Amino acid sequence: MISRISAFALALFCFSMEVAAQSGATRAQNTLLPEINPQDIEIRSEFRARFPGLRRQPILGFSPKPSVFRTNPNRMPFMETREEAVASIAITQLDRPEPPIRAVIESPIRRNIYTRAGFGSYTSPEFSSYFYQGLNQKSAISGNVDFSSSNGHLNNQSSGFRFLDGDLRFVSKMNRQTSIQTTIGGVYDFNRLYNLAPIYQDEIGSTAQKSYGGLNAAVSITQINNSLEGFNGNLSFNYYNSELDAGSTNLGGKSNEQYVSAAVKKYWPGSRLYETFSLSGDFKIGNYDNPTKNTENVLLTTLRAGYKKLINFNLHVSANAGVAYVSDGVSSRVYVTPQALINYNLKDAVILKAGISGNPTFQTLQDHFQTNRFLSNELVLQHSYTSEAFSEVAFQLFEGNKLYGGLTYSITKNKAYYDRKIETQSGQDYRLFYALNYDKATELEFYGGITQQINPEEFWFDIRFYARRPTLESGGDIPFEERIGLNSSISYKAIDDLLLSGWIDVVGSRQAPASNEELEAYTLAGFQLDYEFSPQFGVYTKVLNILGQKYELWDGYQERPFQVFGGLILKF
Repeated sequence: MISRISAFALALFCFSMEVAAQSGATRAQNTLLPEINPQDIEIRSEFRARFPGLRRQPILGFSPKPSVFRTNPNRMPFMETREEAVASIAITQLDRPEPPIRAVIESPIRRNIYTRAGFGSYTSPEFSSYFYQGLNQKSAISGNVDFSSSNGHLNNQSSGFRFLDGDLRFVSKMNRQTSIQTTIGGVYDFNRLYNLAPIYQDEIGSTAQKSYGGLNAAVSITQINNSLEGFNGNLSFNYYNSELDAGSTNLGGKSNEQYVSAAVKKYWPGSRLYETFSLSGDFKIGNYDNPTKNTENVLLTTLRAGYKKLINFNLHVSANAGVAYVSDGVSSRVYVTPQALINYNLKDAVILKAGISGNPTFQTLQDHFQTNRFLSNELVLQHSYTSEAFSEVAFQLFEGNKLYGGLTYSITKNKAYYDRKIETQSGQDYRLFYALNYDKATELEFYGGITQQINPEEFWFDIRFYARRPTLESGGDIPFEERIGLNSSISYKAIDDLLLSGWIDVVGSRQAPASNEELEAYTLAGFQLDYEFSPQFGVYTKVLNILGQKYELWDGYQERPFQVFGGLILKF
C-alpha cells in the first residue's frame, strides 16, 4: 500500500515539474527581450563564471543586437490636399488667434507747430510761432516767425515800435554723411524816435519815425565722415535798407547795404591719436551807402590753419594761426589772427580754461541799427580789431550744478560806440539823434555765476554777475556801457501742466556825455506763468517791469513801465 502511494507522489511531482517548465518556456517566448544564460556572463573578459544554482532569466533593458531602423528609399511619401488637412479640424480652431501683448516704448511727441500769441497793455500785441514738417526720410522743412509791438506808453509824444522777422529752412540729406540746408528770411521793423528841441520839432511836424527792411538767403553744406573728419561750407546773401522820416529837416534820409559772404572749413585726423588738423577760409564782400556818403565797398577775407589735440583725456589744446585782409573805404590793413585755447579737467570736478585771440570784425548797418534804434542814417562804417585774453575756472560738484568765475581783458582798435550828435546854433547846443563814433578802447571784466538744476525738468535757476571797466583812450568810460550788472532767472514746474518763471536784471549807471550826466541804474523784474489744459492748448500770462521803474536804455527815450500780457499757447 505504501509503495503505491509513493509511486503516485513521484508521478505527480514529475508532472508538476513538466508543467512548470512549459509555463516558463511560454513566458520566455512572450517577451521581446533576449534570453541570457546567467552562467554565460563574461567578467572583465578574463573567464566565464558558471552558476549552476541560478535559473535562466531575461535581463530587462539589454539588447546585444540593437535593431537598426532604416527608411525604405522607394517608399511613397504621404501627401494630402489642403482640404484633407483641414477636414478634421474643428471650425472654432480656424479663428484668428489673439495677437500677443507688446510693450512699446513711445518717443516724445514732436510738435509740428508751436504758437504763442498774446496781448498786453499799451496796445502791445505779440506773436511767435515755430513749425516743423518732415517731407520724407531724407528732407524736412521748418520755419519761425517773431512779432512784437507796442504803442502809446509815453504821454508827451507818440511812441511805439514794431519788430517782425522770420526764417524758412529746408534741409535735405543727400546720404549718410552729407546734408544741405537752404534758408531764406526777412525783417520788417518800425520805430518812433524821441522829440527834439522845438527848433527842429516844428520842422518835423510830428515825432520822427524810422523803418527798416531786409532779406537774406543762405545755402550750407555739411559732410561729416566721423567725429574727426568732415567739411563745412556756406554761401549767403544779405540786403538791408533803412529810412528815417524827419519831416523837412536835413536829419532824415535813406541808407542801404548788400553783402555776399562765403566760408569753408575742412578738418581731418592726424597721424597720432586724438589730434585734428583744419584749414578754413572766409570772405565778405559788398557795399553800403547813406545820405551824406557815396557808395563804399567793403572786403573782409581770412585764411586760417588749425590744430587740436586731446592729451591724457584731461587736457584739450587747440590753436589757430592765420592772416586777414580788411578794406572798408576808410582804411585797408593786413592782420595776423592768432587763436589759442586750453581746456583742462581736474578730477572731473574742476574745469580750467584759458585762451588768447586776435580777430578783425566788421559791423554792418543792420548790426548797428538793431543795437541802437535811435541812430541817424549818416553812418560811416569802419572795421575793428580786438585782442583778447581770458581765463575761467568752473566747479561741478554734482550733476546739473556749475559754479564758475573768470577774468577777461581786451584791447579794441576802432571800437564802435554811440553818442548823441550836438549842433550849435546862436551859441546854444542842441542834442539830435545818435551818431556812430570810433576810438581805441580797453575793457577789463570779472564775472561769476552759478547754474543749478536741483531737480531736472522741475526746478532750475541761473545767476550771473559781472563787474567791468570799459574805458576809451580819449578818456572816460565807453558811453552807455555799465560797470556792474546782474542777470538771473528761475523756473519751477509745480505740476506737469504748470510752469512758473521769473527773472531779475540789474544794470548799473552809465555815462551819457552829450547831456553831461549819468543814466541811473535800474532793476527789471518780471515773471511768466504757463498753464496747459491739454497737450494742444494752454494759456499764459506775463508781467514786465514789476517794480515800475522809469529807466532809459538810450538818453532821451523812456522805456515801457509796468506792463501785463496774456495770451494763448497752441501746439499741434
